[in-house]
Amino acid sequence: MKILHTSDWHLGKKLEGNSRIDEQIKFLDSLNLIVNGEEIDLILISGDIYDVPNPPVEAEKLFYTSMERLSNNGKRGIIIIPGNHDNPEKLIASQEILQKFGIIVFEKPFERKNIGKYGDLYILESNEGSIELEISGEKIFLYALPYPSEKSLNEEFNDNNISYSKRIGEIITEGLKMNTKDLPSVVMTHIYVNGSKGDGDERSIELGGSLAVSLDDMPQASYTALGHIHRSMIFKDRNIAYSGSPIEYRLTENKYSKKVLTAEISKDKTTIKEIEIDNYKPIKKYIVKSIDEALNKSKELEEKDEWIYLIINSERALESHEVHEILKNKNVVEIIPQINFTSDKEGLEIDYTSESISKAFERFYIEEKGIEPPLEIMDIFLELVGEDE
Repeated sequence: MKILHTSDWHLGKKLEGNSRIDEQIKFLDSLNLIVNGEEIDLILISGDIYDVPNPPVEAEKLFYTSMERLSNNGKRGIIIIPGNHDNPEKLIASQEILQKFGIIVFEKPFERKNIGKYGDLYILESNEGSIELEISGEKIFLYALPYPSEKSLNEEFNDNNISYSKRIGEIITEGLKMNTKDLPSVVMTHIYVNGSKGDGDERSIELGGSLAVSLDDMPQASYTALGHIHRSMIFKDRNIAYSGSPIEYRLTENKYSKKVLTAEISKDKTTIKEIEIDNYKPIKKYIVKSIDEALNKSKELEEKDEWIYLIINSERALESHEVHEILKNKNVVEIIPQINFTSDKEGLEIDYTSESISKAFERFYIEEKGIEPPLEIMDIFLELVGEDE
């Protein structure tokens, strides 16, 4: 059986308020070409399909139209688990349509799915978190563990002395024991495995250790499809892999290429292949040495199809008209001034007797942020201090 593994689509995600939906549409168009060209039998999506629990309408529409297309009207199976960003209810809004197109969503850990026909996919047996699948005459055993929060695990385990890592390992190990027919086995989950490299891409990336899972605690399966980390990684000796996100979602992700993975699985062998995805709109950082250079750089880059962080080294703060001029380039997502003050900033004292409090705040804001405070910020500040100017 030939499987495609992807995750962390984050449909509806924005970059500093800028929509990424056009890039996500391009990715899903490309993914459809890949699954057809590679003759994929089954697609695994390992969590974080959406970026927020209540995604925008355009993101939901994109998800459902893409599911219909990727499933080839039910001829190709799709298995989905929610990640920590997902509201499972948003993934199963129309169960009848999903079943018609061969799409199976595990909403929560230890869920039993109904036995029966899902498009051209058959669930032959079902247990807590596991199913025996048949598609195109081939059978596999699949165990799915949607994002296992510490809270949900505490509800399942009475012994709080067991570490998160050990709990995850035990759950998956017990799940795989249900593979009594010794079929090729697939595991799907959305976790952080020690040894993988995060990029600040998760709000609580659990790098502190409490919610990290040791690779040694993960049992062996024919293939383990992970989500949660945005960098593609393969632990080859274990057939455990992160597909990574398909799009650069923040500046720290521009150091490596984006991929989807395929895995050809048989009883005795698993062959994993990486497929690079086009970078539809890269995130770039430019450092300039003056405000004049920043103005020129912004104009120079107007025709570039890339998101831009502009770091400006300067001896003074930007004036509002300069900020406005730079932002005429709609791809500039953030201006980051780095002011080289000649005076000792730490020794700065504001003399409220010699200037109004609004002027003092304006001066403070400029020295902290490097730009003049926007009018709405000034209005809020004046309302709070009760000064009417």
